[in-house]
Amino acid sequence: MQLTIRDLIDKPELKIVLMGGHKGTHRKIVWAHTSELENPSEWVLPNHLIMTTGLGIPKNGLKQKDYIMRLINANLAGLMISTEMSAPKDLKMLIEVADQYDFPVLFIDYHVPFIEIAKIIIEANKDKKEVINNQLVKLLYEHSKELIREHNVQELTARVTALLNMPIDLVNSINPKETLFSFEPLSEARLKLLSTLDLHSDVPQKIYQKTAPTLNIIPLKSHGISLVVEDSNISSELLQSLTLLFSLYIEMRKENSYQRSLLSSEFLDDILNERISDAYIEKKLPNYNVSIDNCIAIIAKPKPDINYQKVFFKFAIRGLCLFQKQCVFLLTEAHNVEKLTNLFEHMGISDPIKQIKRINDAFVEAKLAYKNTTDALPVQHYAKQNYSRYTLPRNLQDAERIFELNLGALYQQDQQKNTRYVHTLKIFLENDRAWEKTAKQLHIHKQTLVYRMQKIQEITTRAINSTADIVELWIAIKAGEILGYIEESH
Repeated sequence: MQLTIRDLIDKPELKIVLMGGHKGTHRKIVWAHTSELENPSEWVLPNHLIMTTGLGIPKNGLKQKDYIMRLINANLAGLMISTEMSAPKDLKMLIEVADQYDFPVLFIDYHVPFIEIAKIIIEANKDKKEVINNQLVKLLYEHSKELIREHNVQELTARVTALLNMPIDLVNSINPKETLFSFEPLSEARLKLLSTLDLHSDVPQKIYQKTAPTLNIIPLKSHGISLVVEDSNISSELLQSLTLLFSLYIEMRKENSYQRSLLSSEFLDDILNERISDAYIEKKLPNYNVSIDNCIAIIAKPKPDINYQKVFFKFAIRGLCLFQKQCVFLLTEAHNVEKLTNLFEHMGISDPIKQIKRINDAFVEAKLAYKNTTDALPVQHYAKQNYSRYTLPRNLQDAERIFELNLGALYQQDQQKNTRYVHTLKIFLENDRAWEKTAKQLHIHKQTLVYRMQKIQEITTRAINSTADIVELWIAIKAGEILGYIEESH
């Protein structure tokens, strides 16, 4: 026999109380859905039961009437509300209308999970598997246009899960422990089950469970992602429909992400070169799904074998990204640092940006931190005092002071008289004070180099045969690079 509202009420372990529509308990239940929408009827079929915490039920009496009438007009089986959750305290109008139309309104103890109701309905209808699957395929098809417009993968997954009343996950086929997009990590129990399979397989697989529904694992071939559907009675047609929906959606979102990545590169280049105003940056930055309050600047050395556009999309790493020569400039939210750490060889991280006007300073901080990275310390934070004692200055103020003290006069001479003393000193030190090699690189005679170095020693009051003086000059040159006064070597 078909399961009815009365059958649910008669199960004492469910602790269900009939609050309205007492004459409608004969209504048949084909399926059940959890929904917190103000209009759940858009997403369900006749004889489906709506289960809710009450979040979508309006407080206003007239709006309650509209809410319940939408369910009644959709010929649903009834409305089940979890007690002590989010429903308005005053449901008088809703219950009055339910009584008028013999539409069952049920209260269920909040300790009883909705999944228990779903299991009972599934068990009762297991002999009608084909009919139910056909209904669900039809339901999915009817709402495919609305579903494909969801803003992100999590919203799509949540909507389809509620629509079909079957848990759905997206899993990283390469490493299931790494969460995709912004999903919650999989449970240890689920990871253990998936570890028994080859997720690189290009054919659907199943995991049968004694005390839980079957897991259906379907590869989305072009994405390195597996779709995991928890249901024992799902048909191959419905699985194919789900696979098509998620594959199409992910492909569309991936293309959108790639286009946004190109735009972000141009945007960040404009910011770093100060071509646009702070007001314009503030207006456009939200388009890249980041908040300046949570952002940091990162300069990193990429790994040659990683497709960063693809990885940033799969792991929902949002923000601005600019590839320049041998490093990457990133403006992103701080919570992404853990994921990014494994994606780059070296990485320098700024202090929190907080304000638009601090973006360029933050990238200078990131640059300072990046300069201190080594294979032993591949990630450096500007805020952390873990720099080598004999390498670079610890902050921008130190860099300015060191540069001015050691090379200020020499730099000023270059600016005023168009000499090349700072550049000459830099090349000389980079070549380990080799005269012939330096002269050749500068395209000058050795004697000219000797003259220049004499002038440099005179102006800086530093001797090139003094190790201590050489160290000070070298650190000052690095400080000048950080501050942008001296062009870096590549």
